[in-house]
Amino acid sequence: MFDAVVVSDVHCDGPDSPTQVAFLGFLSALRTRKLVLAGDIFHTFWCPGGAPFPAYKPVLDALADFDLVVLPGNHDWALPGALRGTPAADSSAIGTRVRLRLGELDTEVSHGDEVDDSPRYRALHRLLRGAAFGWSLDRLGADGAWSLLHRLAGGLGDGQPSPLLVSRQHALAAERVSQGRQLLVMGHTHQPERRELPGGVFLNPGDWVRHQTWGAVEGDRVTLHRL
Repeated sequence: MFDAVVVSDVHCDGPDSPTQVAFLGFLSALRTRKLVLAGDIFHTFWCPGGAPFPAYKPVLDALADFDLVVLPGNHDWALPGALRGTPAADSSAIGTRVRLRLGELDTEVSHGDEVDDSPRYRALHRLLRGAAFGWSLDRLGADGAWSLLHRLAGGLGDGQPSPLLVSRQHALAAERVSQGRQLLVMGHTHQPERRELPGGVFLNPGDWVRHQTWGAVEGDRVTLHRL
């Protein structure tokens, strides 16, 4: 059994979504108690009227079997709030950046989109997480919110990574490891990678649109796996 398993950028998108079908199969066979969700597990996520989209209920039910660490992604920024207080989620392990021990390693996890400092991305980040936008989604109801969020999210695409963002993640990981972290985890770029650094390891669990990869921690050992 793994001490912890790390996934990001699954982009579940309903019962007919290949990523959601594959993820449910993965969860049913997974050998761990601690599951780290490093953002964008869902392609869109909201809780109109206080209830998550019905299309995602099978995944949320399956996640209830694990001790979760939950990071918001740029597609599912509302997920941590929906899981906070549930039996599956430890409220101390929910946030935009979490520091905790995975196996024997002092670990820091974030979604990884903090390396994108472009004005357009930052403005959209603030808008979507604002109270006014949330109020608008609630007013639209489940069908309207689903439709709007999917228009904003766009298609799943092939998950091609941005070389600029990948290089920025490498630099940030090296900085954090130099400050004492032994494992630095970031997703977002859809670039699966296990990278040795002086004093630590950088792990990008990859994505499920193109690669279907995930990371695992056993003691002080970090591995990258493909379905």
